[in-house]
Amino acid sequence: MSSGAVVDGTVITPEGLRRANVLITDGKIAAVGDDEHRAGKLVDASGCYVLPGGVDPHCHLMADVRAATVAAALGGTTTALSFTNPDPGEGDLECLLRRRSDLTAGSAAIDVGLHAMVYHPGRASVTDLAAVRRAGAAAVKVFLAYPELGIMCSTRQLFELMSSAARLGMIVQVHCEDGPLIEALTARAQSAGHRGPRVFADTRPPQAEEEAVARALATASLTGAACYLVHLSSAGAIDQVRMARRKGQARVFAEVCLHHLLLDERRYAGRDAERYLVAPPLRAEHHLAALWEAVADGTVDTVGSDHCQARSATIPGLSPSGGAYRYGLAGVGARLPLLLSAGRTRGIPLSRLLDLAARNPARIFGHYPKKGVLAVGSDADLIIYDPAGQAVIGATDFADGTGDNVYAGLPVLGRIREVLLRGRVIVSGGRWAGSGRSGGYLPASALELGPLPR
Repeated sequence: MSSGAVVDGTVITPEGLRRANVLITDGKIAAVGDDEHRAGKLVDASGCYVLPGGVDPHCHLMADVRAATVAAALGGTTTALSFTNPDPGEGDLECLLRRRSDLTAGSAAIDVGLHAMVYHPGRASVTDLAAVRRAGAAAVKVFLAYPELGIMCSTRQLFELMSSAARLGMIVQVHCEDGPLIEALTARAQSAGHRGPRVFADTRPPQAEEEAVARALATASLTGAACYLVHLSSAGAIDQVRMARRKGQARVFAEVCLHHLLLDERRYAGRDAERYLVAPPLRAEHHLAALWEAVADGTVDTVGSDHCQARSATIPGLSPSGGAYRYGLAGVGARLPLLLSAGRTRGIPLSRLLDLAARNPARIFGHYPKKGVLAVGSDADLIIYDPAGQAVIGATDFADGTGDNVYAGLPVLGRIREVLLRGRVIVSGGRWAGSGRSGGYLPASALELGPLPR
């Protein structure tokens, strides 16, 4: 654990902005005050903001934990919540326990919590869910798509799982795409001879997302479950969240991801279209505008990266050769710098952006106030952010080991200069400065599951 002080910065606290020093003792924030808290200076933050470390609610890191978490740290994320992604033939709970063991071994550069994937929804008993919760996961994730993988959750299974989760005080995360509809659209496209990466996107239209969102919200309403809708991408889906809340459905949480805010469907017109394949796919510009409106007005609760350390294969037959494409985007490092940049450019207050990128994910998933906030008693996970810095994202920025950066070439306003994890400087001058074991497994604490301030 590290002790010392971050001095002369403009500190973002729950009460607002203030010029102050942050005193760190044994890896925790001991005080936020004035000149008396300067002993053992760790970092001079003059001319910079001091922000809480980012909390990424949606990652797939486990294919290479070290590379992915170093990339996260370089982008100011000090806590990542990763899905478990069971191997073929592996049980959902078995995978969670294995991944927890992997993280405990010490390869993570930052702190990592886990969400349990439910690949076998018909076998998800109350006993299994209770074991998942005891293992430190606050949420389970189900899919209303991917029948070809055998992981699609039927409406009845969703009802039963949400009923069990409500009894246990857990969150159900839902991937909202209508699997049978996508199957039908894909079969029609293939029978008509359509091939190419654009087919993958065109057969997953906004209507497929909107139907599944309506089903998830209706089931959550009937069961009383806390429902977290992952990577919403369409204006219609956002409208349904607003409608559910107007009807009194308070425990509905809405997430969007960085790529759906910054990239649009025109990327599928180029020769490198496969680089941008993701599910749900990139949307038309008016959907991006609707997402940004929801970010600004409080409809959206969190912004994740949906970082995929290893891409997945589409069904065969989409390419002209009859083979499969790969889909899934990397972005755990880019998430926070580009969200702060794009949000500030649109006039969204810094405090709101930090709610989306740090405070709300920590609150929803049981890591607050340990994480996601700069307050006395919290972990000293801090970012020194120079608001005047300007750069262009480079192809090799964030060094996540995936071999591609779909955000390369985008301008970024502001620079993450230093990053501290529990008071220890792990990024200095924008470069990785950690050594040895720094991060570890982060179990969720008790969940509040009440509505967030909006």
